[in-house]
Amino acid sequence: MTTQTFEITAETQIVVSECRGNLTVESGDEGVLVVKTPGPEEEAAIDQKEGALVIETYGNCRLTCPGDVDLTLKAVRGNLKLHGVGGDLIIDTVNGNATLSDIGSLTLQRVYGNLRVENADENVAVTSVAGNARIKDVSGEVSVGSIGGDLRSEGLAQGLAAEGVGADVRLGPPFTAGMEYIVRAGSDIIVHLPEEPNVRFELQAGGGVRANIQDIVLHQESGVTTATLGEGAALIKAQVGGRAVLKGAGMEEDYGGDFDFDFNIDLSFLDSLDELGPMIEARVAQAMAGLEAGLQEGLRHIDGERIRVHIERAAEKAQQAAERVAERAREAAEREAERARRAAEHEAERARMRAEHAERRWQRASGYPTPPTPPEPPAPSQAPTPPEPPTPPMPSADELREERLQVLRMVQEGQLTPEEAAKLLAALH
Repeated sequence: MTTQTFEITAETQIVVSECRGNLTVESGDEGVLVVKTPGPEEEAAIDQKEGALVIETYGNCRLTCPGDVDLTLKAVRGNLKLHGVGGDLIIDTVNGNATLSDIGSLTLQRVYGNLRVENADENVAVTSVAGNARIKDVSGEVSVGSIGGDLRSEGLAQGLAAEGVGADVRLGPPFTAGMEYIVRAGSDIIVHLPEEPNVRFELQAGGGVRANIQDIVLHQESGVTTATLGEGAALIKAQVGGRAVLKGAGMEEDYGGDFDFDFNIDLSFLDSLDELGPMIEARVAQAMAGLEAGLQEGLRHIDGERIRVHIERAAEKAQQAAERVAERAREAAEREAERARRAAEHEAERARMRAEHAERRWQRASGYPTPPTPPEPPAPSQAPTPPEPPTPPMPSADELREERLQVLRMVQEGQLTPEEAAKLLAALH
């Protein structure tokens, strides 16, 4: 493992431009930043600029920094665990799961896995979570754009705004007077109330509303179910495609079975939910698409430098192997060519000998000797002679020999009878 230590001030901005593995951040000594990586020092590129320290790692990384430092994480390709950093926390992308505890303010763009936030002293703003989200004990405001799975929250002092939850929502106390807890979800919402609730409800639920709470009175008008407990200082407003369940303190978790209604159901509330289904479907589709893109992006970046080195080594080995194979193939081709040349020469010699043997056998069988080579024509005299009619040129000895061999081959191949061949040979005299 490699450990690098840097002196920083309270104003130093710490930026992780990219961590291509898992990232762990925890609080440590004042004025000191410690960067630990499992491999050699080259696996972490750290650039110190005026007022900022930029970190890029090619694998897993562990940071130890002062608790009040401001931290920006642009890309974490694996999982993120962060504890005890109470400054401004800005996170762009986490490809795995994100677990954040004992923090200050949080601005988070996207998590492609699950999100857990506990004990935040200031506001929490989350744009997109592809998996489930757990948010607990936040002193500031909480806003969530889209969640692909479930949302479980409790102890939200300054209210909640959850625009699109793909599955179930569970809200737990306390509910602060004057605050609003607004939820839109595709499935059920379960509200756990304290022993002395001081809330009012505005609920639109496609599966109906159930409230086994003493002294509660539910009113329904234009598809909206309302109720008030205590002075109704906190507002819980929900629009869900499933059921809305209001649970008193100490009620069991299971809420199966049919609902009991003490009011007439007005089906006009379905009209108000027409746009909720497409909205939730779009949110879920967006979250799933983001999850797939995040996984692909994460796999592309995980240990990218190591993969590049392995690829280069593999390519070099493949090139060397290809060169060896090509050399062996060239040598084998040369050997085959030499054997083919020798075989061709041997076959040509055998064919010549067979032709000569066939000619001798024919001479013995037919009684025809080999015709003599015709004499060379006399040289023309110097004196002019009267022109003679043109005669066809006489074939040379080699040509006559070749023609006789051709006749013998035709006899050997069965194309001519001995009598026909004798006539042809006689005509060649």
